[in-house]
Amino acid sequence: MPDTEHDFLTFAIDSGVLGFGEFTLKSGRISPYFLNAGLFNTGHMLSRLGRFYAAVLAETETEDFMLFGP
Repeated sequence: MPDTEHDFLTFAIDSGVLGFGEFTLKSGRISPYFLNAGLFNTGHMLSRLGRFYAAVLAETETEDFMLFGP
């Protein structure tokens, strides 16, 4: 696993954003993990999240890509 992925997963777990257990999704499906992105809710966390996005984009080997979001 690349360092960026490992570091992001560690960040998400340590922040309580990524949890493991038995989660019932809106669809009714049972999932062994759940990522609650709404818990990225402080300036520090959003700054780190932005750096992860930037690192992944920098590692992407493509000339054409589009990033869309709020």
